[in-house]
Amino acid sequence: MTKHLARCVEQPTSNKGKPVRLLHLRIEDAYKPSPFWMDIEIKASASLHVLDDFLRDIWLECCGHLSLFKIDGVIYEAVIDRSWGLDDSKSMEVALDKVVQVGSSFAYEYDYGSTTELRLRVLGERNAYLKKNLRLLARNEPPEWRCTVCGQPATQIDTECAYEMDNPFFCDLHAQEHVEQRHDGDDYMFLPVVNSPRMGTCGYTGPADESPYLA
Repeated sequence: MTKHLARCVEQPTSNKGKPVRLLHLRIEDAYKPSPFWMDIEIKASASLHVLDDFLRDIWLECCGHLSLFKIDGVIYEAVIDRSWGLDDSKSMEVALDKVVQVGSSFAYEYDYGSTTELRLRVLGERNAYLKKNLRLLARNEPPEWRCTVCGQPATQIDTECAYEMDNPFFCDLHAQEHVEQRHDGDDYMFLPVVNSPRMGTCGYTGPADESPYLA
């Protein structure tokens, strides 16, 4: 995909506005092997806060948790909260091109309790017109998880049994049966199958409704 985007995206500069410097980022689940990844293009002048908002919108946001970037040993927080012991952290209100360059690799964390960790790499740059601060270029196809009972495509994951079952995924029918048999009819520990590394964590149910990044 990286090679394809290098050929496909590198088009002549549009005459719709002044060209600006854009960075090509690859975003992945920090733990491998993982099927979850995205490629985006973002203005080099955009702040880390813009990138944080995007990650929350498309992959992470569930309960308004805190988040941070780790870049060259420096921590940048969405909200400076000294109660977590991050005394030397800085604000995300800093432009990307002030802290990263082509070849940079850095980390991101959402939720300091049930943490989802991501790895980001700057793959390239170009000058072109971009109306918004960033755009989604490509992402992984949704992985196909199979029901542990019947083998049909799964729609739900049992987060309580995830640590003791090899396959905690269920279709709607067998999810209901499992709830009755294992959880006395209470399905509060079930979450939907979604295309995100935060699937099955905390209260995450999927991307923001009507996200502009998925249009």
